[in-house]
Amino acid sequence: MFFPYRDENPSRSFPLLTLLLIGVNSYLFVRTAIPESLESVVQHFGFTPELALQRPYVLITSTFLHGGWLHLIGNMWFLWLYGDNIEDRYGRLPFLGLYLLAGIVGNFTHAFLTGFDSTLPVIGASGAVAGVMGSYLIRFPMARIRCVFLLVIYPILFRVHALFILGMWMVLEFYQAWIAIPGDHVAHWAHVGGFMTGVIWTLPRRGRYRERQGWWW
Repeated sequence: MFFPYRDENPSRSFPLLTLLLIGVNSYLFVRTAIPESLESVVQHFGFTPELALQRPYVLITSTFLHGGWLHLIGNMWFLWLYGDNIEDRYGRLPFLGLYLLAGIVGNFTHAFLTGFDSTLPVIGASGAVAGVMGSYLIRFPMARIRCVFLLVIYPILFRVHALFILGMWMVLEFYQAWIAIPGDHVAHWAHVGGFMTGVIWTLPRRGRYRERQGWWW
């Protein structure tokens, strides 16, 4: 198992929105970290497919909740790794739009392909972050990603292209979603839906580059 820890793709601007999203997700996690509090929050603000039309706001609120430290750290790490370049390339407001759209489509994809009658709440920014990753794949396919592979206790460092690591991740997520492993509580279809949203959103924008940098554009 290898882990990406850095990309060789410098950005021109300070990743303000990426850091704000990480901060908001982290703050909400700390506020809801108590098991009793988290259970209540998830029931009210998590995405429950059966109640999707009755409580449409959960399509967004659920993407800012996490069930544990590893869940939070994993999502925020990949948001930091890939988000700064997408924010820099397209501007903060478009980046925010992509993030929210991917989260919403990811939730709907999960609900549609697993049955809208599910009563199990889904939380996490995975679909939204997957959208950022899909966008990165299209816009920077040849960017080099530094990875580490831990062989027992000996770390092996190497570089791969974004096309390889993100493409491989997407294939694995689709496979896991398709075979539906019993007891796997990960919403893999939300990852697939979010990732494809990022791909489709970015395809007509591949040649665009933000020339001016304002506070929110």
